[in-house]
Amino acid sequence: MMRQIRWPILLACMAATLAFSQAAPKNSLDVPVNENTIVRFFYLPPYSYFHVPLSFRVEGENSSLLGTSPLANPQDRTPYISLSEMRNLIAGLAHLDLSWRQESKKLETPKKIETHEMTDKMEITVFSTGGTYRAFVDPKQLCERLAPLDAALKQPRALWEFLLFRVDYGCHVQGFDRNAFPEHDDPKAATQR
Repeated sequence: MMRQIRWPILLACMAATLAFSQAAPKNSLDVPVNENTIVRFFYLPPYSYFHVPLSFRVEGENSSLLGTSPLANPQDRTPYISLSEMRNLIAGLAHLDLSWRQESKKLETPKKIETHEMTDKMEITVFSTGGTYRAFVDPKQLCERLAPLDAALKQPRALWEFLLFRVDYGCHVQGFDRNAFPEHDDPKAATQR
């Protein structure tokens, strides 16, 4: 009788152990990419000064905004990239092994970030016609997780803004020149290439 009870209990314990030992499945990022797609990186660590979000937007190949990075408003730095760069950026994000959560099923516009929205994780939000998706990155992994995305950015100004974003959080980027775009801090001149 004891042997008959032991086997079902042993099998149940093994099944529970196996279920708990498996990692939770990741939600992948599979969104349409077009001229309306926006990718926003944001991290405001507790007890820090306000860091503006970095929001990549698509501009046409002949647009005067392509390759610029104006402050869209005092709360948002916006590097303009080509559609092919946005496709590469989304593909790179999809390969980062992040858990993406769908926030909405329709195209939304980014809302203003408030200074009280401090967080313990870096937030990546993708706004697309397929919905809004959000994933989080542990700040300790920020440098290594974001570095592979450099290859997606061909516009020198967009790449420089992305590198600066990481440098400002303590990442070491070999050969980075903080002064390469001195107009960065001048909102009126930030539309220069």
